[in-house]
Amino acid sequence: PPPPPPFFFMLRRPPRSTRFPFTTRFRSLGLLAVLLTFFLSLVACRATGESDITPISALGKVTQLVYGVLIPQNATANLMTASITANAAASSADLLTDLKSGYLLGAHPRRQFVAQFLGIFAGTAATVLGYRLLVPDATLLTGTSGRPATFPAPAAQAWLAAARVFQEGLHNLHPMARTCIWWGLGAGALLVMVEHALPRYRKWRPSPTGLGLGFILPFFNPFSMLLGALVAWVWSRRSHARADRYVVPLASGIIAGESIVSVAIA
Repeated sequence: PPPPPPFFFMLRRPPRSTRFPFTTRFRSLGLLAVLLTFFLSLVACRATGESDITPISALGKVTQLVYGVLIPQNATANLMTASITANAAASSADLLTDLKSGYLLGAHPRRQFVAQFLGIFAGTAATVLGYRLLVPDATLLTGTSGRPATFPAPAAQAWLAAARVFQEGLHNLHPMARTCIWWGLGAGALLVMVEHALPRYRKWRPSPTGLGLGFILPFFNPFSMLLGALVAWVWSRRSHARADRYVVPLASGIIAGESIVSVAIA
């Protein structure tokens, strides 16, 4: 008798009547998430170039808003599509900053790519081990009825809250929030059009990215940036050469040191 056919030749597509009726629709919505992420990654790159801050959470909420309309009662799809946007936006912005730093230091782009590729494995191991060490139990993130969360992860909580709101539709948003969404869209579009229509006055035009970040970031972040900008400006006025040489390394050291100390304290 002839040998049995390989396993993969025995596979057959299930009858059309047994397939999930919304498979094609969900597949299309998944492709839409990827397409939307492409444009939002461009926004992330511009925001990073203008302010050195990547609004990952805000861009994720844009995707949540879109899928709150398309699939209003599916919190899982809402969070997963927002995760696609957040991760792609963060990776795009990080790649720009890495290439810029390498360019300033004279590094070869191909070698940078190889180093980043190897960093995937080292970074994954460090992230998993570090997360396991700091968060051995999920209750440290969510808290319990008798104990508050040790690491409340405010961004993740905000995403979850947005998914729960959109689970029942946009009508659950506060009326002021819905009104502010339209005002924000209009103001941002107007500022961008003014930039292209009046390029001579570009330096006097407020940055829509900066204004938006000022609304969504905690107060201490914009205030710290204001103080740092004032110190850098005064230093540059007094000694431009020394400021040009030391401001960026000093600011980078302060930011990195604050992060390391925070982890050590935790």
